[in-house]
Amino acid sequence: MSGGHFDYQESYLGYIAEQLEQDITYNNVEYDSSNPIDTPYGFQHPPETIEYLKIMVDELNRLQELLHEYDYAVSGDSSKERFLEKARSVYRREMGGE
Repeated sequence: MSGGHFDYQESYLGYIAEQLEQDITYNNVEYDSSNPIDTPYGFQHPPETIEYLKIMVDELNRLQELLHEYDYAVSGDSSKERFLEKARSVYRREMGGE
């Protein structure tokens, strides 16, 4: 499948989600200038901020998935029905449905 409706820029949402996941993972690691330069460290966010970051990661991944499916549909690599099926599935999960 080729896609390309968004010039493949929807994949950047996954990159942002990965960066947020790293911020979450290393949140409590304090910066230490004696460590090697590539040593990850965090921002010491409060727990509430971390909870919102986790929500953002989920939403970014969900949006990337839907944009990808929409891209295929409008590019003729898939169908509009398949996009709607995927969208309904994603939003049912979000709303607590089956």
